[in-house]
Amino acid sequence: MYQELDLNIYDCNGKDYFIDDEFQEKIFRNMFINYKTNIVDIRRNNYSLFDINTDILIEQEDLAVIGKVISIVVKHLSKIDFEESN
Repeated sequence: MYQELDLNIYDCNGKDYFIDDEFQEKIFRNMFINYKTNIVDIRRNNYSLFDINTDILIEQEDLAVIGKVISIVVKHLSKIDFEESN
């Protein structure tokens, strides 16, 4: 079910969570959730304000999976004491 799921997570310095050792969680910038043909962008605007955007309509069965991923992400993000980037 989740083979087609891919996450891209970046900090405000453009560091990728999965690639760069210098990634800084406290200056999280955004995350792309890619599932099948769906892309959802969760972007931090200021400290604890977030935008969640998608450019397409999401099918109901895909929305269930994406909703679970967003739920996990939100639980983790709520534990971070965010800082402004340099």
